[in-house]
Formats: sequence, C-alpha cells, structure tokens
Amino acid sequence: MPNPFKWIRRIVLAVVLLVIIAAVIVYWNIDRIIKNTVQSQATSSTNLQTTLDSASLSLLGGKLSLSGLQVASPPGYQAPQMLQVGSTNLAVSYGQLRGDPVRVAAITIDKPKLVIEQKNGELNFKKAMEDMPKSPDTAPANSKPLKVIIDDLKLNDPQVVVKGIGATDIPLSLPSIELKNVGSGEGAQNGAAMKDVLGQVITAMAAAASDSSAISAEFKQVLNANVGAAMTNLGAEAQKRVAAAIPGEMGQSLSKLVSNPQELAKDPNKAIQSFLGGNKSGSTTQPSDVKKEATDALQGLLGGKKK
Repeated sequence: MPNPFKWIRRIVLAVVLLVIIAAVIVYWNIDRIIKNTVQSQATSSTNLQTTLDSASLSLLGGKLSLSGLQVASPPGYQAPQMLQVGSTNLAVSYGQLRGDPVRVAAITIDKPKLVIEQKNGELNFKKAMEDMPKSPDTAPANSKPLKVIIDDLKLNDPQVVVKGIGATDIPLSLPSIELKNVGSGEGAQNGAAMKDVLGQVITAMAAAASDSSAISAEFKQVLNANVGAAMTNLGAEAQKRVAAAIPGEMGQSLSKLVSNPQELAKDPNKAIQSFLGGNKSGSTTQPSDVKKEATDALQGLLGGKKK
C-alpha cells in the first residue's frame, strides 16, 4: 500500500519550490516593476511625459533609489525637460510599497534642477500645474492611482535655471528645502497623488528662486505672479506646507497669501494681487488680471517685446 505521507511530503516540497521560484522571479523583476510604475503613474497624473533611468530596491536594507528622473516641459516651451533629478533615495520597505497609500518615512532628492522658462508672460511651471488633471488621476487601466504619504521630503542643493530672459541662461543655486508630512493633513487622509508631490516640489523651488539676487526686480515680479497663481492649484494643506518651507520674506508673503484658503479659492486674482503688493520684491500695482501683470512686466524686461 502506498505511503500517503510520502505523497504529502512531495506535494509540500513542490509547493515550497514554486514559492521560492516565484520569490526569485519577483526579486529580479521588482526594480523594473517599480521603474515602470513610477513612469506611468507620474506621466498619467501630471499630463507630462516622465521618464526614469533606473530603480533599485534593497529588500533587506529598507532603501529605494531612483536615478535619472526627468519631467518634460509643457507643450510650447523649448526646454525638453522642466525638472531633472539625478538621484532620489527613499527610506521604505517592500511591505510599505504595497500599502495604500504608500507610506515613506523620508525622501532625499539630491540636486534637483528646475528650468523656469517663459512664454507670453506665463512661466512653464504655472502652465504645467494648470494643465494637470483636476479630476481623480487617470492611471493605466490595469493599476490604481498611486498615493503616497511622505513624512520628510528634502531637496538638497536645488538648482534653478532661468531660460529665455536675456541673452544667456541664468543659473541659480538655492538653499536646501524641506517639506514635512506630504500627503497628510485635512483633506489628504488618503495620501497625495504624484502630481501633488511634484507640484509642491516645483512650486517650492520656484518660490525659493525669487529670493536670489541674480535675477532682476522685473523678473521677480513675473516670477512672483506665477508662483502665486501656481499656489492656487495646490490644496490648502499643501499651500501651507510650501509656504512654511520657504525662508525669509518670500516665505512670509506666501504664508500670508494662504492664510485664508477660502478667499484664495473664491477670488484668486484678488488674493494674488494682495500678495504681490505685500512682497517688496514683487509688484505694487493692482491690475485686474494676474497674467496681464506678468506679461506687462516681461515686456518691460525684454524692451517692450514679447519673446
């Protein structure tokens, strides 16, 4: 009579072997899966083509590294990429990556570079944020929209290049920026979408550039008008978070701008005009349209002609 325990042992061994094989397959493909997920989710969430060179997850060390992240400029702007990131390091485990939302203890982005470019008085980052989907994210059909909560998001040695103003590009080196509790707070219990994270990073870098002495007062007027308008595309908690991350006069002015989110949502032009008037580096006029404010300033900067 056949020994039933012998067949049970064989079945158990076969199941264990299949589990090991599956684990090995996942291990060798997890980096590619993460890379493709970041690219597809960021592209669909922002309406901007996003590419990533590589992703590397340390299953035992709790670290995820992303290299070569590039976010394209909105249509009509000359720079191929609006945002470039050399390396990004995340403190996260494999189990956390499977969460909904994904919980990340810390993200450190080294030397992110934002290209600020104008077209008819409108800067590319403001245009990009206005063009991002207002409805829930349209992720690929076979995946849910990715949401994240980031306890601490650091931008080390951020760089901004101002393009299209004058004969040469203007490189700016900015102090490091730190955003706290991204994706948490009122109205964000389910985390932040990729577009929200990128929107906060881009707006914070653009706002910090306003304090640079390397750009003229006229261009600061243009920049501040566009930063103020871009802030209206962020949620109330995100607006406060960005304002708190910017030091000095610009940070104080942004904090005042977002102190009354109902007023900002109800009448953005009026709120931004007040912001410009209260910021010494900005405009003191009160035009009826913020885009006209920026366009007029840019025409003066370029000698009366739109570029």
